[in-house]
Amino acid sequence: MQINQHHTNNIAFGKFYKVKGNHHDIKRLRNNFFEKDNKFLTLSVKKDDNKRILYLFSGKDFDKFIDLTKKVFFFDLRQNVEKYMLNKPKQISIKKAKNILDK
Repeated sequence: MQINQHHTNNIAFGKFYKVKGNHHDIKRLRNNFFEKDNKFLTLSVKKDDNKRILYLFSGKDFDKFIDLTKKVFFFDLRQNVEKYMLNKPKQISIKKAKNILDK
């Protein structure tokens, strides 16, 4: 399998979204993705007591994400996802994320 790598071992994903919200909204959205959709990999990150970020990766790039987890400690990856990514995530609202899920 070939991986598109930057000189710092960053990996480019096909679809990479960032959703910000409170704990309850992000948890509900993440659970909806678990129940309804297998095309996206979700990664929830706690920023402080009430704020959460949900990263969505397209399912076709799941293998690339696994390769990245072999190179980086998962705790570090989870706290600094954007640092390891070649492309910045497209920030979307919770409503738009629900629309992606409904497609």
